[in-house]
Amino acid sequence: MNSNDASPTPRLPGAGEPVDDFVSGLTPRLRTVLRRCRLGEADVEDVLQEVWLRFLEHGDAIRHPERAAGWLRTIAVREAMRARRHYRTESPSEDVTTGVTPDVADGPGEDVSRRDRDRTLWRVVATLPARDRLLAHLIARTPGLSYADLATTLGVAPASVGQLRTRCLRRLRRALARAGVTTP
Repeated sequence: MNSNDASPTPRLPGAGEPVDDFVSGLTPRLRTVLRRCRLGEADVEDVLQEVWLRFLEHGDAIRHPERAAGWLRTIAVREAMRARRHYRTESPSEDVTTGVTPDVADGPGEDVSRRDRDRTLWRVVATLPARDRLLAHLIARTPGLSYADLATTLGVAPASVGQLRTRCLRRLRRALARAGVTTP
């Protein structure tokens, strides 16, 4: 094959880094993000594949290559949440709505009350603005995320995460009050 016939090494749009290097460097970090979303190993690999497919489909729309990693992290978290809803990777001993294993001491009444409360909570969360919904899901579903991880996923500076969190929780409390739910 003539060297002129060979196609050039694919590169991240607007950057000098070859895509292969970008993918191999970022894949372990994305796996970590997906594991924090409480996916099983098989689901982590499935979602990771979906994330990279999204990159292939839409990566050329990334205007700032230095933000590609944050974009991919956001896609990973969103795909993980979608996978959790679709695949139901929780074990049967977990409450499907919260991912929390119920106390053995809880009777059927407490368990039903908790499920009703959680359904109402997530119904109210669904009425919040998109950023607040994402932040609420991240805080509830992946409690181990640092402010830096939250900032990357939300596309904001780490210093602003605390203020965004406070506003999100304030809006959530107001929405819950309008729905007739009292909060402690």
